[in-house]
Amino acid sequence: MSIVLTRVDFRLIHGQVITRWLTQCQINEIVTVDTALSKDEFMQDVFKMAAPKGVKIKILDIDTAVKQQQEGAFDANRVLMLFKSVKELSDACKAGLKLEEVQIGGLGGGPGRKAVNNAITLDRADADMLLDLEKEGVKIYFQTTPDYPSITLQQAVAKL
Repeated sequence: MSIVLTRVDFRLIHGQVITRWLTQCQINEIVTVDTALSKDEFMQDVFKMAAPKGVKIKILDIDTAVKQQQEGAFDANRVLMLFKSVKELSDACKAGLKLEEVQIGGLGGGPGRKAVNNAITLDRADADMLLDLEKEGVKIYFQTTPDYPSITLQQAVAKL
């Protein structure tokens, strides 16, 4: 048990995550690590309403997530850990969160961003943070849904 899937997706809890990845990975707890969202009770309620019945939801700031991981709080369930941005992921790992593998599922659009796998975009700043995580031993891959092929970080960066 514990963290079954770690995903970066700017939409956090949304239809694709709920309907596809929860079933695919038999997830029964979603831990969203987002410092801003952890302070916004209204938006927390919105995200909690998006989750299906029977799936536990936690919305934590970085320090709380690190502390809970160290205390074994994620070991009892099959956890999907969600991040809204590569920056939040990077900050969490620098603060002590231990992750073996991270799926990049959606980073949004904008100036300087290039599509690297399906609708997943990447810019140089995110690429550099992900490359740093990879150097620390975290496997990074890009995949939107279970039935769409994944690509490695190296393949994604080569498209920039």
